[in-house]
Amino acid sequence: MDDNRRPFFIVSAPRSGSTLLRLVLDAHPRLAVPPPGWLFDLVYPYLYSYGDLAQPSNLLALAEDILQTPTVGKWPVKPAPAALAAAARVPTFGGLYEALHWEYAKAEGKQRWGEKTPRNAFWMDEIRANFPGAQFIHIVRDGRDQAIDISDSLLWPYAVYSGANLWQRYVNAVRESAARLPADAYLEIRYEDLCAEPEAHIRRLCKFLGEDFDSRMLKPHETRSARAWSAHPLHAKTAQPISTKFCEMYKVRLPAGDVAALEALIGGTLQHFGYPLAGTPRPAPARLASQWLESDTVTNPENVPYRRWHEERRKERRSRGVWSDSDRPTLLGGMN
Repeated sequence: MDDNRRPFFIVSAPRSGSTLLRLVLDAHPRLAVPPPGWLFDLVYPYLYSYGDLAQPSNLLALAEDILQTPTVGKWPVKPAPAALAAAARVPTFGGLYEALHWEYAKAEGKQRWGEKTPRNAFWMDEIRANFPGAQFIHIVRDGRDQAIDISDSLLWPYAVYSGANLWQRYVNAVRESAARLPADAYLEIRYEDLCAEPEAHIRRLCKFLGEDFDSRMLKPHETRSARAWSAHPLHAKTAQPISTKFCEMYKVRLPAGDVAALEALIGGTLQHFGYPLAGTPRPAPARLASQWLESDTVTNPENVPYRRWHEERRKERRSRGVWSDSDRPTLLGGMN
């Protein structure tokens, strides 16, 4: 495959540094990596409902639905559905997907496109089937830190324990699919290593992709894309330079007992990726673990706004000194 048409996909668990990596690669003068599209999660499972895509009306319906997703709707490029369908080299989901990303790349003056959606960790085989030459970059972060970060964020799950469980499902899914990839199609990089030695690991990324290193990749926070993305509270950290500031947070933010419970849950996976354990793993009581996991299972969407409202009320009371973390027996149920 022509390297210019060889797409690359960033895969990871949420809050693992994938946005940082997206902005690093997007800072390259040849590479365009738009905000997450989530199309393999939102649209691909329902391809059966579009009929024969060789029929123009069916392909147009799929193009319309792709462009109506709330994710792609935030992109700066706004092609008409008919124009997107006409731009597809082949009348398939992959053809529309490729055409959409080329539209973004052309608008940015770039010659190659990539993609970053965390949930693509579960769709790597399907991505490879649609794009046989695709390359995958797996950015891995310490699951103990990732669990804290997702609990701190506006995302779900809320519980630290659930976040660690989620991290393990994501990274194991990537490992399983990566085992079927040729060596030139898969690269693994640790968030902590990228933050500690950015130039060395960005050069490694460029070599993997067959691209020249560009010093602008060392300052992704200065790009137009980063400035726009960091305006959202969920991604405010992307306005900051690359640093180790958010590495090994668990050592100062979690009690030793909580760390031991997390390591009992994900310790083997942590060690597989080169993260040493802090102590002796000690499983959380099964009943408490079930409480945390079940609490993060959304069965009634009406409860979600209330949960967020209640969290903000708790945080406000904490800011007034009504309570502190020392009042809680464990932080595994959530950081706030």
